This record gives sequence, C-alpha cells and structure tokens, in this order.
Amino acid sequence: MAADDLPENLKLLCSYSRSVSEACRRMRLNRQQFNKYLVGQSRPSLQTLRRIADHFGLEESELLLNHAAFRRLVAIKRPVTGSLNALSERVRDILLLTPPSLERLREHTGFYYNYFCPAEYPGRILRGFIHVFEDGGFIFSRNMERYGSDPFRSTRKYNGIFVHSGERVLMFEREATVGKMVWLTILYPHDRDQPSLLPGLTLGVTSMSSRDIACYRVILQYLGRHIELKAALRQCGLYDLDDERIDPAIRGRLRNEARPSEPDFAMRI
Repeated sequence: MAADDLPENLKLLCSYSRSVSEACRRMRLNRQQFNKYLVGQSRPSLQTLRRIADHFGLEESELLLNHAAFRRLVAIKRPVTGSLNALSERVRDILLLTPPSLERLREHTGFYYNYFCPAEYPGRILRGFIHVFEDGGFIFSRNMERYGSDPFRSTRKYNGIFVHSGERVLMFEREATVGKMVWLTILYPHDRDQPSLLPGLTLGVTSMSSRDIACYRVILQYLGRHIELKAALRQCGLYDLDDERIDPAIRGRLRNEARPSEPDFAMRI
C-alpha cells in the first residue's frame, strides 16, 4: 500500500457524507484528529480503523487497499451513510445491525413462500408470500397473506426487518395498515436436509377479537431472486392440511402440537 492510499481512501469515503464534520460526528471521532488521517500526518489505531469501516459498511482490510482498487470497490459496494439520529443509532446498536451481520443476511435476500397454520382457521395451512430485500444498509421484508376465497378474500400485509443472531435469523414484523398485529419469527438458516427451507417459530398477536397471543411452527420456502411474480402470488392462500399441492416435507412439520418427545414447543432440525 502506498503511503498516501489510506488518506485518499478516507477522502473518497467522506465525499459520500454531507461534510467531513458530519462524518466525524456520526463516527464519534475528533474532527481535528481525523484531519490528520486525511493529510497523512497520523495513522488511526486498529480500533478507530474498525469504527470507520463499520460506519461506511466496509471491512478494515478494504480501507487499506491501493486507491485505484479502492475506487473500483466503492463503485460496486457503495458506502452505507444513511442519516441516523440518536434513537435510530441506539436501535441499531441494540439489534446489532453491523456490516458483518448485514453481510451474513444478504444471502437470504429474495422471494419466499411462508407457511404456517393460523389459529383463526383450524385445520388449514396458510401459504403467504415474502420479499426480503436490502435497502440503505438494512435487510427488510414485505409479507403478504391472503385469506378466504373470492370474492370474499382478505389480504394482510406486513413490513419487517431481518436481524442476525448467532446461527439464527430473526424477522420482526408489524401489520402495515392498522399496526396492531406484531410478530417475531426466529428461523434456522438452513435446514440440514432441505437447504431451500428455513424452519422456525413465530410468536405474535392474532387477528381474532380476543387478540390472543399465539406461537406457530413456520417454514419459509426459498423461491429465488428472480421469479414470475404474478404466478407466485396466485399460489398464495389457505390450503387443507392434506392438500397435495403443498410439499409433504412442509405439511408434516407445521402442526402446532407439542410432541411427547418435546419438553417445550419447538421447531428443530
């Protein structure tokens, strides 16, 4: 690495912020000390280098690339510099929404069918549709569920965010219209026997008038990142538990019954 590569790399990153002062404030770095990094008078410590990399959604080693390679990298992997106020920064810290966790979550972006047995419809399986996507350095989800049959079909939509926690993926969702229904889903990524399936448990508040708290076994079935959207949506809705249009490997794992061998209500792989 040439002596002036890091200062030039930092200058390029700062160009994605409104000002150097704003970048320093968001990184909680002293402006005068950061100026020394920009002109090559001083080198950041490993801890400071990590803080800079985390802020821009990069790895520490990437900051040390030669400037030509760094420009090519930044052209593809644009820095994460979304405007975060104090509250959103605190939420990000609580949820550990860091660049490394984002990198692990990226592999889960795409389209899914979402299967579970809703309490409002005993003996039925609901096949919903979820789009998982990246936006502004975060992984979000949009979930659509169709109930009933034409012309009395009702649709519920949810907005969510994905969080990585060790070997598990968490999806937090809130109903998009009224906002009273909230669900937390914890998934295994991936099923050992069927990598396209993400089994897990979901806990939340039902739509019934009693507003019951419910826990369901759930399975997400990965469809891909490029699909025929209208065809996939046509397959969404309620199915009987023995309906052969649903994969037997999915149907057999969705019943919300505690088995004799289980000390708790769980979804295991």
